[in-house]
Amino acid sequence: MAILQQPVVGGNVFAEQIGDDLAPAGTYVAMVIDIVDEFGVQRTKFQSTEVETVDLTTFLFGFRDAQGFEHRVASRRMKISGNEKASLFAFLKSLLGHAPQYGWDYVSLKGAQCLLTVEHIQRRDGTGVFAAIAALSPVPAGFSQPAPQAPAPAQPVGGATAPRPVAPGNRTNQTQRTDRPMGAPAVRPGVPSPAPAKPASDPIPF
Repeated sequence: MAILQQPVVGGNVFAEQIGDDLAPAGTYVAMVIDIVDEFGVQRTKFQSTEVETVDLTTFLFGFRDAQGFEHRVASRRMKISGNEKASLFAFLKSLLGHAPQYGWDYVSLKGAQCLLTVEHIQRRDGTGVFAAIAALSPVPAGFSQPAPQAPAPAQPVGGATAPRPVAPGNRTNQTQRTDRPMGAPAVRPGVPSPAPAKPASDPIPF
């Protein structure tokens, strides 16, 4: 008898947001723009044919290169575990610069900045390379990019409106994600137009 089995979930949960873009290798000031938790995921154990059911989390980072182009790169899917030997624990320790505290909700890291090193890894099937996170660390003092300012009332003639702040995000799951919109400054009369504004849905404010 042949029994139709539920497929084992795999792949990148942020594939749609990343698209075909290959983030350039190097070290950048990046921002955590999304976190996805998945619960009750079936996957094959490492170097085994046995299937296990686990809870997983994945982080999505965004940054701009030297030319100002936006890129996104995702972490590996990590088992949600507070074990000091777990991948998630080591990941958070690198991101924070210290061990995470138990009982703390890591979703609060959405919007946080860090130094992120991207490397290119050869695909197993030999069809090219993909961008992966090689290292994480806190941003050194004085290197943080300016955060979006609180909204200000419209100015009289010649004034401009400040960008809208990033809206605090809620924990997302594999079917729901929230980007942070930003406003664009007004054009001052008699002054040449600035560079084209970033899209309103752009979640990377720097």
